[in-house]
Amino acid sequence: MTNQKPIVIIIGPQGSGKGTQGKRLAEKLKVPYLETGQLLRDEIARGSDEGLLFASYMNKGDLVPAERVVALMSDKIRNAVTESGGAVIDSFPRNKEQALGFPSDVHPTHVLAIDITEDETIKRLSARRVCLNDKKIYNLISNPPKHDEQCDVCGAKLVQRDDDTPDAIRQRLSVYKQDTEPVLEQYQALGIVHRIDGMPPIDEVAKAVGEIFAE
Repeated sequence: MTNQKPIVIIIGPQGSGKGTQGKRLAEKLKVPYLETGQLLRDEIARGSDEGLLFASYMNKGDLVPAERVVALMSDKIRNAVTESGGAVIDSFPRNKEQALGFPSDVHPTHVLAIDITEDETIKRLSARRVCLNDKKIYNLISNPPKHDEQCDVCGAKLVQRDDDTPDAIRQRLSVYKQDTEPVLEQYQALGIVHRIDGMPPIDEVAKAVGEIFAE
């Protein structure tokens, strides 16, 4: 499969800002943005049998089984690269099993590893809220709504997702350290991993990401 644009994987602990940076980068590169978690939550919102299965894992802070995620993501990645010549892929692959299932005819050009501390992860995610009506996501610290825990768009009360409670966050961090760090080591051997400090403000992190792709 021939590609003229970057195929970028963004990896980092929960709350590292990889979603924000991924969307910005996809817009900059003019390629599709594929975010595993949102695709899974879309299925949950539809209430399908598959969505109920996804929810049973995610609500406990566990990863959805590799084969389920691979089946969901492989077609999305292939289609994006075929149609647009590139893609920004958020949070896939997240373990060695998923890495083995990554489409063999798609070759990532960059892997961005965004790093933040464990304390910062818990702080950021505990403050995250979502509107169930329009799926808009807020953060009470970095991106608060105009009115106290109410959606700016529809006025609905914002809620905390089950997987954003402190106990679920700690479980997800444990899974990340155990399963995802080895994936980074695999890509490191290919010389395509770029470490990004995710602690500074969003615009500073975006500048550091952009410099990697500067012409």
